[in-house]
Amino acid sequence: MPLSTPLLFLFDIDGTMLVTGGSGYRSFLRSCSEVVGIDGPIDGIHMAGKLDRGIFQQIIDTYRPDTSAEESDKHWIAFRKRYVELLELESRDTSGWTLLPGIREVVERTNDLGKLALLTGNVRECAMMKIKAFGLEGYFPAGGYGEQDISRGELAKLAYEDACEHYGIRFAPERTYVLGDTVNDVLAARAIGAHAIAVATGTVTFQELAAAEPELLLQDFSSGAQQFYDYLSC
Repeated sequence: MPLSTPLLFLFDIDGTMLVTGGSGYRSFLRSCSEVVGIDGPIDGIHMAGKLDRGIFQQIIDTYRPDTSAEESDKHWIAFRKRYVELLELESRDTSGWTLLPGIREVVERTNDLGKLALLTGNVRECAMMKIKAFGLEGYFPAGGYGEQDISRGELAKLAYEDACEHYGIRFAPERTYVLGDTVNDVLAARAIGAHAIAVATGTVTFQELAAAEPELLLQDFSSGAQQFYDYLSC
């Protein structure tokens, strides 16, 4: 593959780029309570590496198993609207939100090296709200979001296709990189033939990520930045 072939970087958000101090979780649970009367904490349902639509459906299936598909779809529409509203309220005070170590430099550096897009389980409105809090929204004009009840791998394909369409470039899978903090992000990279760059800044341990065998595993994007850049130059 010629070196002139553009690079594509697909970024996860939560646990990879930033954390919101529980704002997203609180908004999600409160919307569940208000819309369908399901009160948290939601035991046994892990959100990391999943899509918002899929998480919501799992909650419905677990706590309201008699809900029809039609009812579930209606609940989702109301839930999403309220979830976005609640996170917007939370985002008015971002003192508890944190941009993770080294991320701003990595975003700026990868933007110089190639093209950027999102690969996130957040619904679009919440995704943009989170990165806008740190002035990063202009770097991510394309991506895949958590509106649908699909797998992370299927979402990776949508994010990749959206990036190709937006930039007018057919990116080579072998020059595409998925940056994420969960095993599902590693699997998403595999689904599109991309490189998996895993970082242990989320809720998944370094050892668990290592077992998924990403092409590159970092403790964080501060101490591991040079290792990441060296990998890109290989």
